[in-house]
Amino acid sequence: MKNIIVRYLLVLCVIMCLTVLYILTIVTGYYHSKEDVARRTEFGNERDVDGQFKHGAYVKKSFSFVTSDMEAIYQERRKRMLKACVGREAEMKGKKTAKYVKNNIIIDQVLGIAYCPVEKTASTFWKRVLRVVVGEAHAKSPFDSSVIALATFDNMTSIPEDMVDRFMKESLTFMFVREPYGRLLSAYVDKLFSPNLYYWKLYGAFGVNVTRNESTECGHNLTFREFVKTVLYADEHNEKRDGHFTPSYEHCDPCRYKWQVIGNLDTLPQDIFYILDRIGRTDLMRSLNKDFREQYLNDTILDQFNWLFYFRKSYAIDCNVTFYEAQKRLWKQFQIRGVLTKESEFPLTTEESEGLTKKKLMSVVYNAMGNAEKRSKARKNKAEAFKEAYSTLDREDLDKLSKIFQPDCDLYGYDCQPEQLFNTERTVIEPWFFKYDT
Repeated sequence: MKNIIVRYLLVLCVIMCLTVLYILTIVTGYYHSKEDVARRTEFGNERDVDGQFKHGAYVKKSFSFVTSDMEAIYQERRKRMLKACVGREAEMKGKKTAKYVKNNIIIDQVLGIAYCPVEKTASTFWKRVLRVVVGEAHAKSPFDSSVIALATFDNMTSIPEDMVDRFMKESLTFMFVREPYGRLLSAYVDKLFSPNLYYWKLYGAFGVNVTRNESTECGHNLTFREFVKTVLYADEHNEKRDGHFTPSYEHCDPCRYKWQVIGNLDTLPQDIFYILDRIGRTDLMRSLNKDFREQYLNDTILDQFNWLFYFRKSYAIDCNVTFYEAQKRLWKQFQIRGVLTKESEFPLTTEESEGLTKKKLMSVVYNAMGNAEKRSKARKNKAEAFKEAYSTLDREDLDKLSKIFQPDCDLYGYDCQPEQLFNTERTVIEPWFFKYDT
């Protein structure tokens, strides 16, 4: 009987100990959770006396690389934007609706962040960064393949209209811009010159109908000259105005939302590190600071190959383009982008290319990229390709583009009539970059 009582008491003690441990775990976890939320909330909502975004506890304890000279750059960019807005608020809205803009703006209410993505200004990269920043991706770098950019974000429609101004004033808000003529050419190269079956059918076919008065299901051979005429037609008739080809200001309504930080593709690394510093993510800064441009280039190359092989079986069926021809298009695209030199000829035969794997073709490209000297030489291609493409345009079309781009130029400090495009001695350059069989 005595032994039974002892065993009973031992069991009772074990149960009581486990119960206490369980309660302690719940309580500790609760307070840890509250503390984490409190830190994120404080981090997102702590402001300075002017209502501007203020660093939270993590930022205060970490080293900041931001200098007064850098702050002056961003203040000057914002000052220029606000000055351009005076008396022109309606003009600076463009043709996009207020609903479109609100749906476009990505926000995080806890951290106090608002970002306006603009196509062809590293928007996919920034969406990956924000996936990591808000905790929806647990990778250490936005270049990690597990970080998905194209999933749904919270947007400005989740903020009541009467709270929008306060949210924008009390948050870190930013957008990125790019020289408009370079952005438009980049969009053409990426979406229509490259083997992009989706855009060949969506926009290329539309362009062929507009410029040639022909009906086709696949506009895979739309020239840059025809592309620009299509963009101008779409703008004039407000038809098929694709976000990749419309001005930056229309995406973000800068006079309404008064963006605090305006990043520029020309200063992308600096602007990225500045914003991450403001957010307090120095850990991401460290991961990106290691050969950032190389990581960014590798990510771009991989993305292009993913699309090439995604449409592999459809090129011939839908557009009568062989996989070999599609590969040559991609190769030429890398030459236009300044990844490969003009002397780097596509090394594969039709037979060799048909059975090629993505990994093998990528190795062929990386081998062709060569050493630092060769890569430096290749980067000069971009300026040559730019001149070649724009030399094919009529002066009338250039003037129309300039008018469309004028708000971007005024808001963000670009030249809407660059001398190399608008001088009177313009001559058509014999095509090389935009000739498929070279």
